[in-house]
Amino acid sequence: MIKKVLMPATILVVALYLFYSAYAHRNVATFLWAISAVLVLAAIYLSRLRDFLIAIISLSVTLAIVEMGLGYLPGLLAKKGDLNSQARSTYFDSDQQYNTPAYWQLTEFGSQPRPGDFRARKLASDGELIYDVNYEIGLDGFRITPQFEGGAKRSFNFLGDSFTFGEGLQNQETMAYFVGQESRKSGKQVTVKNFGMSGGGVHQALAILQSKLPIDANTHFILTAPWHSSRAACADFFTLGSPKYVLGASGGVVRDGYCRSFAWLEHSPKAVRGLITSSNIFKLIQDSLFVISDQDKQIELYLGILKTAAKEIASRGEILVVGFIKADESWFVGSYNNEKIVAQMKDMGINVIDMTLSKRNEDLPSNFYLHELDKHPTAAANLQRSKLLLDKLN
Repeated sequence: MIKKVLMPATILVVALYLFYSAYAHRNVATFLWAISAVLVLAAIYLSRLRDFLIAIISLSVTLAIVEMGLGYLPGLLAKKGDLNSQARSTYFDSDQQYNTPAYWQLTEFGSQPRPGDFRARKLASDGELIYDVNYEIGLDGFRITPQFEGGAKRSFNFLGDSFTFGEGLQNQETMAYFVGQESRKSGKQVTVKNFGMSGGGVHQALAILQSKLPIDANTHFILTAPWHSSRAACADFFTLGSPKYVLGASGGVVRDGYCRSFAWLEHSPKAVRGLITSSNIFKLIQDSLFVISDQDKQIELYLGILKTAAKEIASRGEILVVGFIKADESWFVGSYNNEKIVAQMKDMGINVIDMTLSKRNEDLPSNFYLHELDKHPTAAANLQRSKLLLDKLN
């Protein structure tokens, strides 16, 4: 009698523990093992359904093994690469909030910071400090830029990715800040708004321009680079939940929901959504269904987004300036290159400034990026780019 009770009780306890662990760690493999344990328990008591349940158990166990295998694969490949190159890596200190659930929230534009003051501390694998800074985030989820006192004669919106946001820099080291500072030196007063988003791109810039946010400004500045094309095409895993666009017949784009997502998933409970989106199997499904993998098509979509943004801004009688940072020449695998992209932007009537700060991105001086392991711009790079922008407008 004890044996008959002990085994089912043990299976039940294990299943409950696995369910809790799956929820706490958003681990789909653990969830599938928990389901398998429950099905084993059901098979013990439901003899009429035993053959059917055994078939379902086989399926759930197979999926759990596949899920675990896909989870271990990147680590195994990374270890293999480390053995070959012995390269250093980076990590975020545990005594900080950036890159944690406390910092991020999912909004209509994708992953955005929560309002508040957050510390970001990044180190190399050998302990070398890369940066230790604070990000001050406003109630709208965008970074606060210190403003200069005085009557505003001109207003700027800054749109782009972590380069625009100022990753690894203090509030007074972003490009938005320097434009205000340099304008003040020349006797002009401006207001600036930093809409830069870490992991973002031109697709989020367009979504912001098309949103109900207070975005009126004399000048809209988008800092961009060719690698934004893969983000616009939903090819990068971190684009989950960011705005999705498709190319139209006129060469512009139209909104088509969100990247790497199903409509039913977007409206599911947070716990369910978190579990599903963390699944390695689900990520494979996303890659097969929602991603444009051809680089030429990615760049065509990227250019279509910029064309639509230019049209949106022109319809309001405002100015668009695009700051272009070249990609490494080896980055291109199709028919495009840096020069061809810039030429097509100019053909669309867009004001483009080369902001690479060197003839080739590969030759960028070291004082213009934070660290060999982190190529985000330094304050010196942002100062130079702010001067290029103001010179263009003057």
